[in-house]
Amino acid sequence: MNNGNANNDNKDNNNYVWPVRGDNDALRLFSFENIYRQYLKCRKNKRGTVNALKFEMNCEENLIDLQRELIDRTYYPSRSVCFMATKPKLREIFAADFRDRIVHHILADYLERIWEPKFIFDSYACRKKKGIHLGVKRLQGFLRKVTRNGSRQAFYLQLDIKNFFMSIDKDILYQIIADKIRDESILWLAGILIYHNCTKDYVLKGDMGYLRKIAPQKSLFYTMGRKGLPIGNLSSQFFANLYLNKLDQFVKHRLKCGYYLRYCDDFVMLSEDRDKLIKWKAEVERFLVERLKLRLNEKRQSLQPVSNGINFLGYIVRRNYTLVRKRVVNNLRSRLSDFERKLIKKDHSPYVKVIYDYPALERLRATLASYFGHFKWADSYRLQMSLIKRYGFLRRFFSLKDGRITENYRVPGNIPSLRLQYRYFKTRFSEDILLFQVGSHYEFYEDDSDVAGMLGLRKIHKSSARNVKYGFPARHEKAFIDRIKSCGRSITVVGEEDRYLTRVKERLPKYSLVFQQ
Repeated sequence: MNNGNANNDNKDNNNYVWPVRGDNDALRLFSFENIYRQYLKCRKNKRGTVNALKFEMNCEENLIDLQRELIDRTYYPSRSVCFMATKPKLREIFAADFRDRIVHHILADYLERIWEPKFIFDSYACRKKKGIHLGVKRLQGFLRKVTRNGSRQAFYLQLDIKNFFMSIDKDILYQIIADKIRDESILWLAGILIYHNCTKDYVLKGDMGYLRKIAPQKSLFYTMGRKGLPIGNLSSQFFANLYLNKLDQFVKHRLKCGYYLRYCDDFVMLSEDRDKLIKWKAEVERFLVERLKLRLNEKRQSLQPVSNGINFLGYIVRRNYTLVRKRVVNNLRSRLSDFERKLIKKDHSPYVKVIYDYPALERLRATLASYFGHFKWADSYRLQMSLIKRYGFLRRFFSLKDGRITENYRVPGNIPSLRLQYRYFKTRFSEDILLFQVGSHYEFYEDDSDVAGMLGLRKIHKSSARNVKYGFPARHEKAFIDRIKSCGRSITVVGEEDRYLTRVKERLPKYSLVFQQ
């Protein structure tokens, strides 16, 4: 089977072609070539983790050992790491060991080649070339079609499966695979991963108190019988799609619902006929109970006119536009307020002290990039402008334009001289008096008589090749800052780092004192 859709790690894998399935599938699946190929895919986003680095230290030997265990059927998963995720809601995550992740990739890649052509188009979770944003775009297209671009009324039915991952029946899941696969080695591996109980041997990271707060029906520790898959593994994500493919086929081919799409266990059906949606709901509920041993979540059901907008995947989707869900915006506001308290100190009246905490700034930049990346798929220009206005401190650290986030505090690496570094910061902090450190002094490179008079500095007539106009020793920093503050001017202090950028040392802002009028 052709590997055109595979997510490859490097160019050597781009042209990898799987032979047609047959009796020797397990030999090809457990070949060193394939195991190494899956290892490259697995390490793509995990190379900096401790477990990945440990594995890579003896990579060839470890891969050979893994191959032998798979061929001999002596492989068994290692301990998982259990930790709690708090956003968007509290839930337990079981992260498999790096070695086991390779095995997940091996099996998921093989099964995906068989089932991907069988999956319906409108299943969007954890599939290549799918995802949240394509699902939202597709739903908006459905809204236009079912309403004939707004010329008629239509309704939507949105349903959710109760405690989905904890309710998956392992026997049913295994039988779905066994109905298509005949190779005993592949069935053995599928059984190992499906029936492995990660709660029997795990390492807990984080606060045990969070674990106690999780409702029993949402935890693998309380599942009864052969139920439940761990959240956090690639294999679980694929198995979830495989399990609910039965539902997808039922809705599309038995109920004949033309406007249906699903993301994980959240799915939407559209129709002009409200009564038909009510009937479909009853049939879906019966199918889930009888065929998949699942139940609908009664608290997360909605049957309304599409004109009300559909709350789906973090957006409010309407026929002509899309809005960001209020909960997503509120989450961002909460996080920005936390950053503001950490970076902006307001107890220096009439000044505000700006703290350049670089680890915190990197987390802030990542947070903005994530949320603004989410916003760009909606009609959110006014929302973004209102956030930037409300949290004005962001402009102190970043330039936010056209969805791009540029750091104001870090000099580009291609600036080759001290004077150009100085000019860069003067441009970024144009309203402030800039104290620019060079060795044991603060230097000024502009002939500014007002600043010189304020600080009581004399012009340097015989300066170095840097053409310094004024300066003072860094040990007198506090005294000179007090003079500036007495004049009601804002200040940014730029300190010298040990790291070099090209021929000169890097310089970064240490703090700013912003005068509040």
